[in-house]
Formats: sequence, structure tokens, C-alpha cells
Amino acid sequence: MKSQQLALLQVFDAIMTEGSVTRAADRLAMTQPAVSNAVARMRDLWKDPVFVKKGRQIEPTAFAQSLWQQVRDPMHQLASSV
Repeated sequence: MKSQQLALLQVFDAIMTEGSVTRAADRLAMTQPAVSNAVARMRDLWKDPVFVKKGRQIEPTAFAQSLWQQVRDPMHQLASSV
């Protein structure tokens, strides 16, 4: 896996955990526009909207929920190992 893809998975995990692009940006010490740009790259790379707006909230797509089930535990294990 390329480091860019791992970085996208870290952003993805933060958004899924926090339920918000803004809170994910705070957690990752990134700007909100940088996280939004990462979401745009996810959409392009994974050929899926990944997150859709529901009023003022975002909701993960079925693809995003399935992906998170696969990467959530390994991502948290990586984070706790450093």
C-alpha cells in the first residue's frame, strides 16, 4: 500500500470515528479544507461518494461502512503501536 493511500485511510478513519469533517480535522491537526480535499481524493480513488450530506451532517455510504468494518481495527492497532 502506498503511503498516500494509508494517509487517506487515516483521514477516513478519523471522519468515521468523529462523524464530522471538522472534528476529524481537529483530531488530525489538519485544516478542514485539507480534510475535504482528502475526501475528494477518496471519492476519485474509490469510485464512491464515500460521505453524503444529510442536512448539516454527513452520512457514510454503504461502501464507506463496509470499508470501515475492514480497516477500523487494523487502523486502531497501528495507531496504538507507535
